[in-house]
Amino acid sequence: MDPFIISNTILDGLPKNTDADLQRLAAVYRINCLAGLKKASHGWLGACFSSIELLTAIYHRYIREPQKPLENRGSVHLSKGHAAMAQYAVLAGINCFSTDRLASYKQLHGLPAHCDRTVPGVDSDSGSLGQGLSKAIGIALSNAAAGHKHPVFAIIGDGEMQEGQLFEAFLTLRRLNPGMVVPIIDRNHLQSDSQTADIKDAEDWATVFQGIGLQVHEIDGHSISEICAAIDQILQSPHPGVIIARTVKGGGSAVTGMPYNTPRREGKWHGAIPDDREYLAIMQEQAAIINNPAVDTALQAWLSGQPAVTSQTNSSKDSSGNGISTGEAFADALLTLAGNDRRVFVLDADLEKSCKLTNVATGFANRFIEVGISEQDMCSLAAGLGLAGNIAVVNTYGSFFKRSLDQIYACITEKVPVIFAAHYSGADYYTDGKSHQAINDLGLMLALNDIDIIEPIDAASTGILLQKTLERLKSEIRAGKGCRPAYFRLHRTPLPGFTDLPFHDGHPGIFKSSMETGQRNVLFTSGPHMLKAGLDAATTLAADGICLDVVAIGQFSDPQKHLKMLSETGHRLFSLEDHRRESGVGSFVASLGFRNPVRIGARKYCQSSLKLDEMLSEHCITATDVVKVVKKVLGCSHEK
Repeated sequence: MDPFIISNTILDGLPKNTDADLQRLAAVYRINCLAGLKKASHGWLGACFSSIELLTAIYHRYIREPQKPLENRGSVHLSKGHAAMAQYAVLAGINCFSTDRLASYKQLHGLPAHCDRTVPGVDSDSGSLGQGLSKAIGIALSNAAAGHKHPVFAIIGDGEMQEGQLFEAFLTLRRLNPGMVVPIIDRNHLQSDSQTADIKDAEDWATVFQGIGLQVHEIDGHSISEICAAIDQILQSPHPGVIIARTVKGGGSAVTGMPYNTPRREGKWHGAIPDDREYLAIMQEQAAIINNPAVDTALQAWLSGQPAVTSQTNSSKDSSGNGISTGEAFADALLTLAGNDRRVFVLDADLEKSCKLTNVATGFANRFIEVGISEQDMCSLAAGLGLAGNIAVVNTYGSFFKRSLDQIYACITEKVPVIFAAHYSGADYYTDGKSHQAINDLGLMLALNDIDIIEPIDAASTGILLQKTLERLKSEIRAGKGCRPAYFRLHRTPLPGFTDLPFHDGHPGIFKSSMETGQRNVLFTSGPHMLKAGLDAATTLAADGICLDVVAIGQFSDPQKHLKMLSETGHRLFSLEDHRRESGVGSFVASLGFRNPVRIGARKYCQSSLKLDEMLSEHCITATDVVKVVKKVLGCSHEK
């Protein structure tokens, strides 16, 4: 079902003068916001709907000409990036771009998954949480130094309050008090998997902020009049303040609203997309709120062109690939290998469902620790567990371990037994944009040294490598001379297994497409998707009489001597990786003193796509790209 979008022409004709006008306008933005989510079958409806009234009030009452330079106007920093589609709907409504563009959400070269400054009207990027208020304060300080008085808004999720940077920022706000900063906490009481009260929360945030020295305004976050009144009070006061906006996740609709007491793992509308029946119900519900003849006429015209709805047709799940992913295999193997070992603790950063850890969470009893959205805290908690003689397995997205490099470095120098499980690594996390793509993590970990970096190629090798890592750490604990932490680079999208690909020289960290020796061209790679691309390229090249051996490095610490042999016997060397080519596989091979390979890797950061193949093509790391590079290099001398 193609989504229904209320056009700019209709929007321009709607009244926008009174609070009641804006209250109805919020329903328009819900319709347009949902159109982008529905078209993509991906996104975060709950976070978007809880923020609609906040964004409507801010843009229509306090922001003038949002495409002007920041120094000439007020600005909005949507720290809770999951609400990006809501911001896009409002920006389109005030003619920053056409409402038609809303249907491009998460599509290649369309509207990015998280707020991005490439989109007209967006003032700062989002995606990695906890940064918006600091940016807002910085802009306010610049405004104050230049003698400008422009309001600067930071919209913050209450789950996001678990990031320590926000407390640093609130203390900075109280100390520096640049004026005109309006922090708004979207207080819907729910986060990805749980109630905030179940993870890390304050029973009374007002008391916390008052203790810091901030003026607190608690309001109904779905009431335009209360929102504007609170903003006016902060802007007119000489003292810094904060707004706690009580909202409903998925609010504004009887279909999607989620009560505060929604049980753990039952928060459907965090990431689900309405099926066609639900979608139609929401459209009619919101149209009744808007109560405008032009909207009603447009909706009826759209309805007349829609097929009859007979079943649920949409899903928010990504169904690409088959088999199981290395991330899911890691969780399965962890449950099997460590489920009954009282020394193994598993830590998670509010990503239990995404990292496939629910069985682990329920099976590990009191040894599964949900830390919430606090990566630095999580890594240091793991260090403490390790210092006490336990093995801590730390889980988050590969892109978010950048936030904890100092803590990881401390784990290395303290020689504690910690396994960092970097889920959704590489370009594999293609739906959620550059903030969620870990295409520099391998280089960062290599730079830290003294950490065992592991990237399995399939489910079978994931289990083998995790078992060997746990055995090694237990042996090192018994020896009492300190441990070498490990970093598992895990992928999201399933692929068939490579069980017929043999270990090289018995080493579980090296997989080789052929056991033949001699002067053959060698392609070094890592991970399941790049291995598949390499093997497909080798098949194509073989038809032209070009021999290309494909070597998957599954472990970046021990196998140097084995790699040296492969490097020395290779005729021409190449590398392929879903990582920045400056610092990953190719750099690793070259750093060992071998010949420098021709490097094929990501050249830039890319925005969202709904298809893995599109993202790999955008990064120029497909089998076709490998064939082109190999033929170009070998064609220079007509060598095969």
